[in-house]
Amino acid sequence: MDSDLPIATNIDNSPDRLRQDLFDRLHWNVFGPLGDISVRDDNNTLVPFANHALVSESIAEPPLSRIVVQIDVCQQKHSMDETDEEEYRYQPPEPLVIENMDGSPILLGDFVAQVHSFLNDNEQEIYKCEDEMYTQPGELEDGTKFVGVGPEDTDDTNDSNDFDGAEDGSAELNYFLRSGNIPAGARFFFDTVMFNEVDVDEFEAYVSVFVEGNMGTSLEQFWGYRARA
Repeated sequence: MDSDLPIATNIDNSPDRLRQDLFDRLHWNVFGPLGDISVRDDNNTLVPFANHALVSESIAEPPLSRIVVQIDVCQQKHSMDETDEEEYRYQPPEPLVIENMDGSPILLGDFVAQVHSFLNDNEQEIYKCEDEMYTQPGELEDGTKFVGVGPEDTDDTNDSNDFDGAEDGSAELNYFLRSGNIPAGARFFFDTVMFNEVDVDEFEAYVSVFVEGNMGTSLEQFWGYRARA
């Protein structure tokens, strides 16, 4: 074996303790009213979440009494920021810690309520990060369909090391390469929650959202995918 080859990174292969069967049934406009959240029942009908039995279900099996919740798109932005100096690197919002001090299981109703508030408190950051990654299908002159952003669509003068003048005259770092991609009125819906076992008794959840129209995906297609999950 070639000793110069890099050593493979250890990968966490622990089972996903989160009840994805519960999360897959949520119909959750993350910036809409909490009371408008619904859940898909056994007949594939949407019913109000607040009065549904799933509210009292544990989010994990075995149950968890503490979990740290991160916003996935903001964490991705932090990971992709290649700014050399850490003090100027994009910093995601502080995570949400959900903890039942009595050791009781975290229930889906409590998780949704706390995460809903957390996401709304960070709406601006989520919008900016999603806006940078938002893509719409396009068509080349030869009729080729594509989804994405080519080099010609980025402004080389506006990179992660640029500064914009803030209203108060101070210099504010401009972390975002692209803007104005999300159409006005596009809605944001809960998509997935990913589980990470950091260490013994230390667990994380990464919440991701779907932005209406991203990658050319309609809401009807999005709900179709989720219904088949």
